Amino acid sequence: MHLKSIRLRGFKSFVDPVEIRLEPGVAVVVGPNGSGKSNVSDSILWATGSLSPHEMRAEKPDDVLFAGSQSRSPVDFCEVDLVFDNEDSAWPELPFSEVVVSRRLNRGGEGQYLVNKAAVRRIDLIELLSDVGLGGGLRSVISQGAVTSVLGAKPHERRELIEEAAGLGRFKRRRHRAELKLNRVGIQVERARDIEEEVRKRLRPLALQATAAERAEKLGEEISALQAAIATLDLARLAGRRSGIEEERGVKVTARRELETQLEAISAERTAAEEELTDAAGVREGGTAALYALKAGGERLGLRRESAATLLAGLEAELDEVRSFDPSANQELEAAAREAANAAQAAAGERARLQVEAEERWARLAAVERAAQAVIARDLEVVLERRAAVEGRLQGGSRDALLSLRSSAQALGVRHEAVSRLLGEVRPALEEARRRGDGPTPAALGRAADEADANARTAAREHDDLVARAKLSRERLAALEQSLAEREGLPPAARALAEEGEQLALSLLKVDAGRERAVAAALSYRASALVADNAQQALQLIDRARAAGLGSVLVLVGRHPRDLVGELPVVAREELLSATIASVTEDGIGWDPTRGELWFAGETAEAVLLELEARRRELIEEVAELERRADGAAEEAERAREAAKTAAAAFAPVKHLRNAKMADAPTLERIVVGAERLDETLRVAAAAAARLEGPLAESNASLAAELREVSGYEGELRRSVAEIEARARDAERRANNRTAMAEGDPLSLREEAQELTRLAAEAVHAADALAARAASAARALGDAKPGRVGRAAELVLERLVNGASRLASALAIDVDRFEAPLRARVDADQARASALGARLRELGAAEVELRAKATEVVARISTLDVELARTDAEREEAQRRLDAAGAEPTEGENRDELAQKLDRLERRREQLGQVNPLAKEEYEAEKERLEELAEQRADLEKSLEELETLRKELTDTVERRFAETFEAVQTHFAEVAATLFPGGEGRLQMVDAEEGEEEVGIEVELRPAGKKVQRLSLLSGGEKSLGAIAFLFSLFLARPSPFYLLDEVEAALDDANIGRFTDLLRTYADRAQFIVITHQKRTMEAADVLYGVTMGPDGVSQIVSRRLPREEQAAVTA
Repeated sequence: MHLKSIRLRGFKSFVDPVEIRLEPGVAVVVGPNGSGKSNVSDSILWATGSLSPHEMRAEKPDDVLFAGSQSRSPVDFCEVDLVFDNEDSAWPELPFSEVVVSRRLNRGGEGQYLVNKAAVRRIDLIELLSDVGLGGGLRSVISQGAVTSVLGAKPHERRELIEEAAGLGRFKRRRHRAELKLNRVGIQVERARDIEEEVRKRLRPLALQATAAERAEKLGEEISALQAAIATLDLARLAGRRSGIEEERGVKVTARRELETQLEAISAERTAAEEELTDAAGVREGGTAALYALKAGGERLGLRRESAATLLAGLEAELDEVRSFDPSANQELEAAAREAANAAQAAAGERARLQVEAEERWARLAAVERAAQAVIARDLEVVLERRAAVEGRLQGGSRDALLSLRSSAQALGVRHEAVSRLLGEVRPALEEARRRGDGPTPAALGRAADEADANARTAAREHDDLVARAKLSRERLAALEQSLAEREGLPPAARALAEEGEQLALSLLKVDAGRERAVAAALSYRASALVADNAQQALQLIDRARAAGLGSVLVLVGRHPRDLVGELPVVAREELLSATIASVTEDGIGWDPTRGELWFAGETAEAVLLELEARRRELIEEVAELERRADGAAEEAERAREAAKTAAAAFAPVKHLRNAKMADAPTLERIVVGAERLDETLRVAAAAAARLEGPLAESNASLAAELREVSGYEGELRRSVAEIEARARDAERRANNRTAMAEGDPLSLREEAQELTRLAAEAVHAADALAARAASAARALGDAKPGRVGRAAELVLERLVNGASRLASALAIDVDRFEAPLRARVDADQARASALGARLRELGAAEVELRAKATEVVARISTLDVELARTDAEREEAQRRLDAAGAEPTEGENRDELAQKLDRLERRREQLGQVNPLAKEEYEAEKERLEELAEQRADLEKSLEELETLRKELTDTVERRFAETFEAVQTHFAEVAATLFPGGEGRLQMVDAEEGEEEVGIEVELRPAGKKVQRLSLLSGGEKSLGAIAFLFSLFLARPSPFYLLDEVEAALDDANIGRFTDLLRTYADRAQFIVITHQKRTMEAADVLYGVTMGPDGVSQIVSRRLPREEQAAVTA
C-alpha cells in the first residue's frame, strides 16, 4: 500500500487544481524558499484530520484558503485529496483498488471529510487511518523543526511515540473507558447490595402486616356481605313504600285533573256569560241611543215641515202670476229682422275676400315666428340645465343634510323621551333598593363564595406543586451528592484517600458556572491531586497509598489550588495562541508558549466533578427557595381555606335566593347616573343640531334664491316662447292653416298682415253694424214673444208645486208610533243583563268551591311528592350502601339479626387495630423487588467480572504490544544508529516513571565514534539531527506506514552526514515510500522522481516532475 497521488485545489498557494503523482520509492520535492514546498506536507496533515492551525503554520482554520494576491482573488473553498493504492487490501472493509481520502472547507463555513466521495465523521476517518499506521499525530509526517524536538522530548513523551507506533492508543482508550465503567459498576454493585439488604430487613414486618391485613380483609368481606344484605332488605321495603305512595299520588293526580276539567268548563261558561252580558249591555245602550235619536229627529222633521209649507205657498203664488200673462204677435219686427240679415250677408262676402289676402300674410309671419321660437327654445334648454344643477345641489346636498339633521333631531327627541321614562322608572326602584340596605346581594355572596373556593383550590394546588418540586429537587440533590461522593473517574488513590477524609484539590475550589473546564485545564493533571500542609504529611499520604496498593498519587504541598488556577488567566479562544504566558480558555484548551504545550481538558472526570459541584450548589439554593416558597404557599393556602369557609358561611343562609332577580342600589345608581349623562348628552346634541340647522337653512335659502332667479329667467324665456307661440298660432290661425316658407322680415310681414286685417276689420265693422240692426230687430221680436216663455215657466212651476206638496206630506208623518216598540226592546235588554249577572255570581261561587278542593288535592300531592323524594333519597342511600359493599348479600330475612351480626364483626375488626391494607401488595412487591435486585446484583457482578477481565486483557494487550514494538524499535534504532554513526552505537532504555506519570519512560543513549557522551544536550546539532532521524526511522521500521514525509529534516547535516542519510533512504526505499522536501543537492541523489515547486508573481505555486534514471542521478551527484 502506498500514496499514489495528492490533488490540491485552493489550498494555500496551490490555487489552481494540481495533482502530484507519486510512486513507491523516494520522491524529492525541491524549490526556492517561499515557493510553497512545505504546503505539500501541510496539505497531507490537513487532509488526515488535523485541527490545529499551528501544525499547518496558520493562525486560524480559514488560513489554509488562498487569501488572494494583486492579480488573483481569494478562493471560497479548498480541497485536498489523498489517493491510496489498496491493491493489497490494507483496508479490507473497503473493497476498492483505490481509496480517496478528501477534506473540503468553505470560507466561513463547515468542513467536510469524505472517503471515496462518501461523507464521514472525523473520528471515523481517524480510526480508518489508524488501521494503516496513519493515526493520531501522524508520526509518518515530520515537519520542519520537529526533528530536534524528538531528542529533546521527555521520557514519557518518547514512550507515547512508541505507543502510537504500536497502535496502542485505541486499546488504552478502551481500557480507560473500561476502568471508568468498572468503577461505576463496582459502585452500583455495592449500592445494589445495600438496597438488597434494606429490602430483606423490610420483608419480615411486611409479612406480619400482610397477615393482619389478610384477616382484616376476610372480616371486611363478611361485613360487606352483611351490609349488602341489609341494604337489599331496605331497598325492598322502600320499593313497597314507594309503590303505595305512587298509587295514592296517581289517584290524587286524577282527582286534580277532574277538578281542573270542571274549572275549565265553569271558566268557559263564565267567559261566554260575560261576553253575552257585554253584548246585551251594548245592545241596550244602542237601543237607548236610538230612542234618544228618534226624539231628536221628530223635532227636526217638524221644523223642516214648516219650511216646506212656506215654500209651497210661494210657488203656488208664482204659478198664478204666470198663468195670468196674455202674449201677441208683431209682424213689423219680423220684417226688420229679415232686412238686417240680408245686409249682414252682403258685408260677409267682402270680408271673405280681404280675409284670404290676410291669411297669406299671416302664414309667412307664422313661419318666421316659429324659427324665432326654436332659437329661444335652445336658450331655454340651457337655462333648464342650470336649473337642474341647482336643484341637484339643493336636493342632493344641503336639503338632504338639513332633512337628515332634522330627522336626527327628531330621533334625539324620541330618545330623550325614552331616557326620561327610564329615569322615571329607575329612580323609584333606586329609592326602594336604598331602603333595603347596602349589604351584598345573595348573588354577590354566591360569587364571593365561589371565588373564595376557587382561590382555595388554586392555593392548594400551588402548594402541592411546590412541595412536589421541592421533593424532586431534594431527590436530584441527593443523587448528585451521591455521585460526588463516589468521585467517579478519579485515580483510585485520590478517591480512596478522599473517602478517608483527606482534602482533594477539587474540593477546595468554588468554581463559577461555565468556568469548570477552564479550571480543569488550568490544573491539568493536578486537578485530582491531594493537598497537604507540609512535605512530611504529603509523604505519609504517599506511603498510605503505596501500602494500600492504590497506584500513583500526586500531593500539592503548601500550595492552595486557587493559586494554581490564578496563575493561568482565562482568555478568549482567538487570543490564546497569541498569549505570552500560559493561559486557558473557557472551553478547556490550555497553551503554554514557554514549554510549547497545547492541551485540552475535554470531558475529564475532574471537569465533570467541578460541573457537578456547581450544579450541587445551584440545587441547594433551588431547594431552599422552593421550600421557602412552599412554606409561604402553605400559609397562603390556609388563609384561602379560612376565607372560603367564611364566604361559604355567609352565603349559606341566602343560598336559595341566589337566582332571584333583585335590584341592587349600586347598579341602579350606575343606571341613573348613566341615564342622566345620556339625557344631558342628548340635550347637548339637540342644541348642537339646532345650531347646525341655521347655517344649513341659510345655505338652502341661498340655493333657493338662485333657483328662483333661474326660475324667473326660465319664466321669462317661457313667456317669450309662449308669446311667440301665441303670435305664431295667431298667425297660423289667421293664415287659415296655409303653409309658407320662413322668409322675410317678420315686422314688415306683420305690418302687411295687419293692414289686410284692418281692411277686413272695416268690412267686418260694416257687417257688424248691419248685424246690430238685425240683433235689434231680433230683440224686439223676442220681446214680442213672452207668452211662449211664460208657458214654459208655468210647466216648471207646476212641477215644483207638486214636489213641495209631496215633501210636506212626507214630513207630516208622526214619529210617535216608533217610540213604543223601541222602548220595549230597551227594557227587554235590561232584563237579560240582570239575568246574566245573577248567573255569573252563581258560576263564581262554584269556581271558588272547586278551587278550594283543588288546593287541598294539590297540597296532598305535594306532601306525597315530599314523601316520595324522601323515599327516593333513602333508596339512593341504600343503593349506595349496596354498591359500596360490593359483595353478594348474605342469606337472611331478619334485618335485626343481620344488624346484630354486623355489629359483632365490626367490633372484631376494631380489635385488630390499625392495619395496612396495602401490606400484602407491598410484601409481594418488595419480594418481587428483592428478586429483581438479586438478579440485577448478579448481572452487575457478572458485568464487573467481565469488565475486570476486559481490563486485564486490554492491559495485557497494551503491555504485550508495547513490549513487542519497543523491542523492534530498540533493535531498529541500534541498526540505524550504527548506519548513521559509523563506529558508534545507540540504544533505547526504559526508565522509571517521572513525577505525575504512571508508566515508565524511554531514554535515548547515543555514543558517536570516539566520544563518551552521557548527556544528549552535549551532542552537536548534526549529531542530534542524526539521532532524531535514527529514532524516527526505528519507529517507521517497527510499524510501517503507507508513506513517510520528511520536511527538511537534514537541514543541519553536513555533506558526509547527508550521504549517510541518503544511503539510509536508499536502503529502505524498497520497503517504504519516502517523500522528502529539501534544499540539499546531495539529497537529490536518492530520488527516483524529482518534483520542482515554483511560485509566480501572482503568488500561485506550480509544480513540475521529472523521473531521474540512475545514471542521471549519478550526474546530479557529480
